[in-house]
Amino acid sequence: MSAEQQAADEQPVESLRDLATQEAVLKLLAERVAAAQKDVKARTQKALDAAQKRDGTERVGAYLPTGEQVATISLRRGETGPVVTDEEALARWVRQTWPDQEWTETRIVRTVKPWRLAEMLAEMDAASAAKLVDKATGEVLDVPGVVIKPTRARTHGITWRTGGKDLTAAAWRTGALSGQLAALTSSGDAG
Repeated sequence: MSAEQQAADEQPVESLRDLATQEAVLKLLAERVAAAQKDVKARTQKALDAAQKRDGTERVGAYLPTGEQVATISLRRGETGPVVTDEEALARWVRQTWPDQEWTETRIVRTVKPWRLAEMLAEMDAASAAKLVDKATGEVLDVPGVVIKPTRARTHGITWRTGGKDLTAAAWRTGALSGQLAALTSSGDAG
């Protein structure tokens, strides 16, 4: 028997039962963390929206029970832009407005070719209006079937301070975050 084989044989072998238990525990923890994170994210967003409306607050510090700031939660604005709400009306209008251009195609209904639609939406997005300028005539045209509306919801993000993750992990290990993490260990078999 080689020295390498003998060294390998002397190493403790993980038991399949221990691995299975570890995997099951981590799966349960991941499911509970995901559910708790979804819940607290929604509640934080609601509170941030209310604070911003009330007094202009757009960020708040995240502190450990010991008083150390580990992160900042900041409001991120949503975005608005042009959204096609009636493709058929838009395609009819494009065909009537520029009959010599092959920017539409007929299937069962007339549609605007994707490359031209992307160009038109980009122009409307830049103008923040469902309007296009006819480059041949200079006329500003109202575009049917397109509205400017929110395309991405308002949200918030976390910026960790230097060392904040390590401090948070240490607080978790020592039990200092037991109140904040109670939802993870509460009863409630979801599956």
